Amino acid sequence: MDYEAVATQYTQGNLLERIFGGLLAVGKDPEHLSVEDLTPVDHFHTLGPSATAGLADAAGLREGEVVLDVGSGLGGPARMLAARYGCLVTGLDLTPEFCTAAGELNRRVGLQDRIVIQEGNALALPFPENSFDVVWTMHVSMNIADKAGLFDQFARVLKPGGRLAFFDLIAGAGDPIFPLPWADEPSINHLVAEDELRTLLSAAGFHVQHWEDLTAEGAAFFAKLTRSPLGPHLLIKDMAPKMDNLRRNLESGRVRAIRSVAGFPG
Repeated sequence: MDYEAVATQYTQGNLLERIFGGLLAVGKDPEHLSVEDLTPVDHFHTLGPSATAGLADAAGLREGEVVLDVGSGLGGPARMLAARYGCLVTGLDLTPEFCTAAGELNRRVGLQDRIVIQEGNALALPFPENSFDVVWTMHVSMNIADKAGLFDQFARVLKPGGRLAFFDLIAGAGDPIFPLPWADEPSINHLVAEDELRTLLSAAGFHVQHWEDLTAEGAAFFAKLTRSPLGPHLLIKDMAPKMDNLRRNLESGRVRAIRSVAGFPG
């Protein structure tokens, strides 16, 4: 895994300043924020905040559960899980700029006591065995070639009876159109097909409980998406053409969107 290339894909510099500028442009005060004020920018995955809520509901999240959000980005899902579902969340991300911004945004919405953000590598999770009730990940594995190692790490840190909740993009039929939000070119694009993904999950000890194809909904989401001063273009360079390419990939079936929950008997 080329860690520097992945981190560079998601780094532009001055991220907080750009987010605060976007907030001001839509009439929000950066000094007095709610979790909802940030949702146009901090759920930068297919279907936005509705995907976060849908995955949380599918996973049956309960108040007080301890969740590890792998690839936590700006912390939008972590904030929703803490504020709406009452979870205690640890967020891990490879990109230093995202970690710094997420921590500051958590503080500004008053959730710093329920969310911990740290920089780290998903293939070497810096946590003991049996630490979490739920491992949560959204649009992360597309940058990770060693998915067997990734799922083994998830299994290691889950408590017996825990579960893996993920919303991800997988390979469909044909080569993707580039550039894409997670990869300007193929070298850091690591999508796998459904059969391979299910096999890898099973090999790591997971049992799929919920599997839902949201490809059509994802394509419609990007077709209707309009640019706002507060949006994902603040996070990734040249985001507009990349999101249009993602729409085209979803519409043509080159890329598919999957929401899934897998149990871990332990």
